[in-house]
Parts: sequence; C-alpha cells; structure tokens
Amino acid sequence: MEETPRMNADTRTRHFKGTAYEIGVAKGQALGARLEQNIHTYLQKRPENPSMSNIEKLKTGALTWLTGLPPRFQEEYYGLAEGAHLPLQTIAEWAYLDEFLDLRCSAFICTLDGHAWVGRNNDINVPELWGYLTIQEVAERIPTINFCMEGDVVTPTGINQERLWLHYNFLLAEDKPRVGKPHMPAFVLLTDMLETCETLMDVEESLALNDRDGGMMLFAVDGKTDEYAIYECSCSQVFKRTPAQGWLVGTNHFCNRPLPEGYQNSKLREELLARMTERLVNRQGEISYPEDLIASLADGRIEAHRENWWTVYANVACPAEKQVWYTFGGYPAASQGKWQLIDWPWQD
Repeated sequence: MEETPRMNADTRTRHFKGTAYEIGVAKGQALGARLEQNIHTYLQKRPENPSMSNIEKLKTGALTWLTGLPPRFQEEYYGLAEGAHLPLQTIAEWAYLDEFLDLRCSAFICTLDGHAWVGRNNDINVPELWGYLTIQEVAERIPTINFCMEGDVVTPTGINQERLWLHYNFLLAEDKPRVGKPHMPAFVLLTDMLETCETLMDVEESLALNDRDGGMMLFAVDGKTDEYAIYECSCSQVFKRTPAQGWLVGTNHFCNRPLPEGYQNSKLREELLARMTERLVNRQGEISYPEDLIASLADGRIEAHRENWWTVYANVACPAEKQVWYTFGGYPAASQGKWQLIDWPWQD
C-alpha cells in the first residue's frame, strides 16, 4: 500500500494506492484528528435547517445504510474508521447525511475545436471543507481523480485514467427504487462507475443495472471519442439527452420529463439554464478556453454566493486533452477560488 502526499495546491492533493481497505486506513492515518473535526463541522453546518437532518433517523439508520453498500465501499469506510481511530458509527453518519439533503449545481458540456469541454459548479454549504483532490488507484479497478472533501470515500465529480469524465447534479425524484433491483446512492454509484466504466455504453449499462436512491443529472464525457451526454435519472428511470448543436447545459431541472409536483426551485433553475445558454451557446465561435469557460461559471447569476450556500468548487476540463482545471479552496469558488491546471498523474 502506498500513500504519496502532494505538496502542490496548498497540500490539498493526495494519491493513494492499494486495496479499498488499505486506502481507507491510509486516509484515516493521514488525516488523524482533523477528520474528526471535519466530520463534526459537517454534521453541524451541512443542514440548512436542523429539522432537515432528521437526527434520530440519521443516528439509527447510518450503520444499516453503510452495511448495505457494495463491499468495495464498506471496506474503505471500515479502513477509514480504523486509520483515524474513530467509531464506525461516526464515519457512517458523516457519509449517510447527504442522503437527506440536496445539492444545487450548474454545469455545461460543449464542443470547441472538435473536443468536448465540460464546466461544473458544485453548490453547497460548508465551503471550507471542500476544494480537495484525491487520486485513487483501488486494486483491480480503474484509477480515478476525485474532487471532493478531504478524506471522502465517494465523490460527486471525477475523471478516470480512461479519460471518462462523470459528475452529477441533484434532481428531485418522485419514484422509488424498484423492489428487488440493486440500488445505490447517486454519489456511490458515480464513484463505482468511475472505477469500472470506460465508455458511455458502460455507463448506460451500469445505469440500467442499478437503480438510484434519489434523482441525479449525470454529465458524462468520453475523452477517447469526445462523445458526451446528460442522463436525467429518477430512482428507476433514465432519460438521455444528447447534443443537438454541440452543447448541453443543466442545473437541477428535468428537461425530458415534467417536474415533480410542488417543486419549489423551478423558477431559479429555469433562470440559470437561460443564463448559461446566453453565456455559452449563443457565443459559440467566439469562446476562448479555458478563460471564457471559467468566466461563465463565475458569472454572478450562475455562481452561488448566498450567506449559507456557495459554489464550493468548480471545474473546467477537456478530457480528450487530459486538461483539468480545479479550484483548490476559496469561495465562491469559480470567481474567488484558486484555479490550477492539474498534472495528469498517469503515463499512457
């Protein structure tokens, strides 16, 4: 098992190799007491309203939830708890909390000079805990780059050695996973796909095999072919959006099906979609990259910058060229973050 600390980007990058359990142990040892403090901060600040977190359900359901995950993820959580000398219950509550809460994000994929480019704002609270990067090489799985909190086992955004880019935005789903069908939380499924999929067809096969515990708008780019799509997923259904004119944009808003009844965020999401279209789609042929793409994410009407809700990290990437920009801390991240081009960690 190897763990290589990276001193660039304010020491916010780490590289782990080994079995899932070994990687978990190494993460826990590397973070030590800081992980416990981070978890405490997240559990206290992540819910916008204490009633949202359903504390009793969180405490009683966390371990059952964790032991229902695929073995690969259970093993890393077990290792993380051991390495950090924390109760597994504490680790489970940290991981389980996001099952109760949503994220509000904005993203695009567009074709520029023949290559697919993706841009992504991750909007959430507790911005001080985000802006970390973990390179993982789990034994017998595809190596990945994960954009996440420090010590995270799963990620909402990543790219793998096969140049497959995946990230997801929260979607409100009215249905439930089908009885007898395998299902996972969106962030677990996305991480699993990063570690097992090479193409969009692989992604589609995984989505067909596994239901979700909630909705997800999945952005996918295959850098080997510059193919891309958005998959609007409820718990049991998948609606594929493909580019008609060299672009796709999305927030937290279904485009291929009616919105769930009573959806409170509809007007804001529609405004964001319109603004992103204005900034990107209507200026095709005039866009400089990555500068204009970053500027679009930093637009004051796209980036989140409210009192308790921020763009906590942002990405711009061209998977075909192995070019990935990321904000290592600073918020709102698209306009105030520490943008850096990441060194591709693998040789062809």
